Amino acid sequence: MAKQNKAMARKQLDQKLQKFRNIVQIQPPMRGWIRAIRDAIGMTGEQLARRIGVKKQRIVALEQGEVAGTVTINSMKKAAEAMDCVFVYALVPRNSLEATVERQARKYAEKIHQGIQHSMLLEQQGLTADESGHGIQANTDKFVRETAKDMWEFH
Repeated sequence: MAKQNKAMARKQLDQKLQKFRNIVQIQPPMRGWIRAIRDAIGMTGEQLARRIGVKKQRIVALEQGEVAGTVTINSMKKAAEAMDCVFVYALVPRNSLEATVERQARKYAEKIHQGIQHSMLLEQQGLTADESGHGIQANTDKFVRETAKDMWEFH
């Protein structure tokens, strides 16, 4: 039952994340979102600082931190709220979660198969390409169904 729940949860999360896949391709402005929004609405750094409750120098550091990728999520939320915006944060998979699990399960199955094939060759009992392919696919399917945690131990 738990295995079915994981597969169902993956499917439901995939559906929710589908909406974000096109957004991921949007590049942030060169000077960052905070500065772009602030400039667009005509708000000075000093005004934003007062709204957040910090010194103006902190806004400069905040904007620089955003561009550098060192800003905190909490700081982004505060800046967004102060400019009447909503801060959106999400991890958006490049492919569906199902495809990600299948790809990793296949890598894991191939790695296991290599070890088995090597041992069998030493004993002069190697598998044919067809047997190997079927074995790898069967293990891949099994690992996807069971969401084998060990499969995430390697890249």
